[in-house]
This record gives sequence, structure tokens and C-alpha cells, in this order.
Amino acid sequence: MARAATTKLEPGQHSIDRAHPFEYRDGWALKWSIRLENGRLIRKLTQAQTKGKVRARAKVTAAELLAAPGGGRWKGTSDTLAYMDAVTLPMIEGERLAGSTTRRYKLAYELLRGSCNVEKCKHSHSLKGLSLRDAMRPRALTDCLEEIAKLHGAVNAKHAKTVAKKYLATPLKVDEVIEHNPLTDLDVDLSKAKKPRYSRGGRALTLPEYQRVIAWLLDADPDDVEKPKRGRWSRETRIIERKACLDIILAQATTGLRTSELCLRPTSDCGLDDDGTFIVSLSPEVTKTRAGRVVPVLAPEISTRLAERLNTGSPWLFPSPSDSSKLWDPRNRDRKLALVYKEIAEQCDVEMFQEERGHSWRTTNNTLLYDVLPEATRTRLFGHTAAVNRQHYTAVTSTEAVVSAAAVLRQK
Repeated sequence: MARAATTKLEPGQHSIDRAHPFEYRDGWALKWSIRLENGRLIRKLTQAQTKGKVRARAKVTAAELLAAPGGGRWKGTSDTLAYMDAVTLPMIEGERLAGSTTRRYKLAYELLRGSCNVEKCKHSHSLKGLSLRDAMRPRALTDCLEEIAKLHGAVNAKHAKTVAKKYLATPLKVDEVIEHNPLTDLDVDLSKAKKPRYSRGGRALTLPEYQRVIAWLLDADPDDVEKPKRGRWSRETRIIERKACLDIILAQATTGLRTSELCLRPTSDCGLDDDGTFIVSLSPEVTKTRAGRVVPVLAPEISTRLAERLNTGSPWLFPSPSDSSKLWDPRNRDRKLALVYKEIAEQCDVEMFQEERGHSWRTTNNTLLYDVLPEATRTRLFGHTAAVNRQHYTAVTSTEAVVSAAAVLRQK
């Protein structure tokens, strides 16, 4: 592929036509730049499913940026989505946030724009099509946020309010487009928020269920995948993908690690101790509670299995199945994990995995080890205070033979 031209862009010019699209996640992406009329250079990354769409989408973004009055000198009549694209999103991406927080804020950013990729989901009160002055009116913001709550739940509405307040209204005040941040004292009614069908993470497996699932995961054949009838991925990629899903679930079942804590780990954070136990070291920056901890795998056979991942040459414990030098895209990874959990539900007769996912292992481990490990040890292991552990991560199930459950994890 020929190298893109590097001629300096003049005001009003962009590099979309001379940049080369490249494969990215499940589609294509384009890195390009645009120089606004005031001389400011903005670098962008645009994503789409095809090469043609990625260029077309990039040109729409470029037109919006250039259409802003003053070419970067924002006014109340400027387009809100253009401002969010140029200011809000870079602020979110540039701030030192936990990976999970960045993903939640990016989703909130899309919901404010009226883009949720859910079929038949219409955001009639999104900020799309509004000027900055109109978007910052309390009624417009209230309608937008309450609609998000109704369509996507209270949690997403709260995240959207945070994004709108911190990454939209605050910089607008700095840019002297508005004098007062309307989100500071905005009251949003969440009483009509969409209720989740279920609450994940509060249910635990019984000891017999736990033993059945672990046995099935250890015996499951990673090669048990069909050759794709079409698409970009080969059968070999599907096999790598399935093996990674099996290993992720086994690791969570014997550590209680959160999905993000485990799946975003570089191999440099992992290793074996003197007894051959697989260890995951979490620094304060990557944990939800901002308290670092060292987490051991509680079953030797699973320690051995995970140790093999340290010798693949990838910098990541669970890299992308199609490119081991890259991290596995969380959305794609979670979709694949969901399919395996449904398979477990059917094969192991564990109905809760029709809905529950990785977070349920925290409740399961807390419950099965309740009488085996001191509370102080369990709270350090799972990364919560004793009160939170008791309230949210201990289910009422039979803890009979918990000691033998721990022995099962340590056999061989």
C-alpha cells in the first residue's frame, strides 16, 4: 500500500481522499486530519462497516466541522453534534479513566446524539439537529435525558447526564458560548425509566452446579465449531475465539475477577508463584475500587491452562482472536461469551446462565467460600468492603460441603 501524502493541509482542507482505510474491529476505519479555517488541525478516526461507508462518514464529519461558524470559533448557532465530535469525544478519550468508564461514557455520548444502533429505537428528543444554544436549554436537556432513561434505563441516563455536564456544557462555558452550566441543578425525572429484565450478579450456583459447570468447561472441545458459511473469519479464528471464551469463564470461576479486570490484562501483570499457582496482579488504577490486589487461581489444573497463555508471544492475556497483537474488542468478546454461557445453561442444566454472565462468579465464590475463608481474606480477594460483600455478593444457597468444594479446586 502506497504511503499517504503528507503535504501540509491548508485551511478548509482534509486528508480523507488520500488516507487509506484499514481493517478495524469488525469493520474498517480511516485516520484523517482536517485544518479548520482558523488554522486549527484536528485528527480524527472514523469507523464503518465498509471502505466506501467509512470515507462517506468521514466526509460528513468534515463538512460539519467546517460548517461551524468561524471554523472552530464556536457560537450559539453552531451545530451541537459537530461540537461534540470536535470537543466532547476527544475529551472523553483523552481523560485518564478506567477502561470500563470510558466505554460507558462513549455509549452515553452516542445516546445523547440519538445513535444507539437498536432497531426501532427512536430518539425523538436527542441533541441531533439542535444548535448549541437550543441544546443547552433546560427543557431540551430534560427531554433528552428522560427519553434515554425511558429507552435505555436509569443508569444510562445518569451516565448521559454526567457526559453532558462535564464534557459538553463545561467546555461550552469555557468557550464562552454559555454563561451557566444548565446541568448543575437540572432535575431529571427517572420514574419512567426502563426497568431491567433482571439484575445480574446477585445469584450463585450451588455446589453441584458449580462442579458440573467446571467439569464441562474443562472437557469442552475448542475445535467444536462450524466452518463459517461467509464472513471475514476463518474456522481457525473461531477455534481461537472459543478457546479464549472457555479460558475466560474458567478463570473467572476460580478467581471471581471482574470481566474487565481479567480480559484487559497484559501478560506482564500475570505469572506463576513458587507453587505453580497462576497469579493476576491488579494495580490500583485498573480496579473498580482503586485498591490494588493480587488474585490467585484456586484450581491447579486451571492455573496450568492459563499459564499456557503466557507463552503465545502476545502482550495480552486474551488478545483479539484475529490479531494477537491487539486487545480483543470488548463488545465482540462479550457477545461471544454470551453464546457460550447459553450453551452452558443447556448442557449443564443451569438455567441462571440463560441470563447471568461473568459477574455471577463473584457471588458464587463468595457464597461457596463463606465458611472456608475468613471475611477479611474474601474481601481482599474480590476487591470490595466487607459490608458490600455481605450485601451484594453472598447469595442464600446451600453451603453444605463447602470445604469439599475448596478441595475440588485444589485437587491434583
